Amino acid sequence: MSQENVDLVLRGNAAANSGDYVAAAELWHPNAELRDLAHAVDTEQTVDGRDAVLALWSQWRETFDEFRAEIEEAVDCGTHVVCATRWVGTGSASGVAVDVSQVDVYEVRDGKIVRATLAYPDKATALEAVGLSE
Repeated sequence: MSQENVDLVLRGNAAANSGDYVAAAELWHPNAELRDLAHAVDTEQTVDGRDAVLALWSQWRETFDEFRAEIEEAVDCGTHVVCATRWVGTGSASGVAVDVSQVDVYEVRDGKIVRATLAYPDKATALEAVGLSE
């Protein structure tokens, strides 16, 4: 089942990167939680519910041009998928380029993403957060 979890996260990422946020959101549980450890000061650290996640993605898309998350490695951790991710984009108003590497963790249950925690500083910290080590 865990390889299916990796595939689910990768499908959702591909859909979001292509701009199909609705298709990406369908892979999330209606009561899912997204926690962004590196959130902007004017946004909440945690949003609850698939609709709130979709709204946050829309906000990101409005703030950045060509905004995407490039998953460079996805590690199967049973119910969790640990992803080394490179977030890139350009500020719509400022033109400032963003290029951030971080590690994101997705929790999957019953074929849906139920929780995501974004912006761990490294793989070891993310693995520790899910009870594993490198």
